[in-house]
Amino acid sequence: MTAKRSSARIRVALCALLALACTAEARTREKTDIVRLKNGDRVTCEILGLEYGELQVKSTPMGTINIKWEEVASVESKFVFDVEVLGAVHHYGTISPSADGQSLLVASDSGDVELHLVQISRIAEIDTTFWKRIHGSMSLGYDFTKSTDVSTASAALNTTYRAEEFAMALDISLQQSKSPDSGSQDRDQITFAYQWLQPNRNFWVGLASIERNEELGIDARATLGGGIGRYLRQTSVSELSALVGVGLTEEWITGAENSQQSVEGILGATWHVFRLVGNETSLSTSATLFPGITESGRYRGKFDVTLRKEIVSDFYIDLSAYFDYDNQPPDQDKTATSDYGVNTSLSYAF
Repeated sequence: MTAKRSSARIRVALCALLALACTAEARTREKTDIVRLKNGDRVTCEILGLEYGELQVKSTPMGTINIKWEEVASVESKFVFDVEVLGAVHHYGTISPSADGQSLLVASDSGDVELHLVQISRIAEIDTTFWKRIHGSMSLGYDFTKSTDVSTASAALNTTYRAEEFAMALDISLQQSKSPDSGSQDRDQITFAYQWLQPNRNFWVGLASIERNEELGIDARATLGGGIGRYLRQTSVSELSALVGVGLTEEWITGAENSQQSVEGILGATWHVFRLVGNETSLSTSATLFPGITESGRYRGKFDVTLRKEIVSDFYIDLSAYFDYDNQPPDQDKTATSDYGVNTSLSYAF
């Protein structure tokens, strides 16, 4: 029954991923923006946005392409954009090269602002549809070891939505491991985060998650919380952020009839390196610690790291590792205190 239930969940998730990808591809407007490169090339296109050191554009002959920001000499568009500089300061208006061609001019009703390209961390179109602001990736993975007859199947969806005053992120991860000793075990997680962006690098955040980890004896765990965060460092190639908060957690223990509730602290950090060892490789890491408040002495934590390498345009190979720890799992006699693993997968970015 467990295998059938997980297979059904994965099929439903994959259908959702494909539907979202098709919807994302349907986003369009007239392609009249102009991007000039430092090598002299000129691209007439639709600017989709700048994030993580890459300018994403869409042109009729070439489709969607990613351009390294350091290779861009100038950008120009009659449409209104949100231009975010390092330090999380936002400017809104149409964009064009400055008079000397060395900077970006953001023109609005309140006046013009001239920005050096190296100052800019993000660009997002304002007057556009909901779907155009969604970016992310979906992945499928399968690992098998013949000597131990252990196999792992996984599927994941990571999406972000960014507007002028807030940002949202939805992450879905489904994983099933099979071994002769343990049988089938599921490790699934759905996480939603909502950020209220502040004029400086700070942000308020609301968090909600549902997870399952049979290795640690958790049939289901729901967490609802919030806190305050800050972007500690933002450059054209990396981003470091941290948050502090509190959450209410309810756990359904495998084999138990009733759930149990607790209040936990939330201490988290994320670090993204957009270009590592070449332009096609990136690194993403996140670490979260949940110290018990009502359950004194208990603490649990999560650590995830993903190394991503582009193989062709928009397609990547991912090498991911995870480590989950609980010093006082619900049933210490029957379950482990830690769960860890390594997965490989193929990903598509949209």
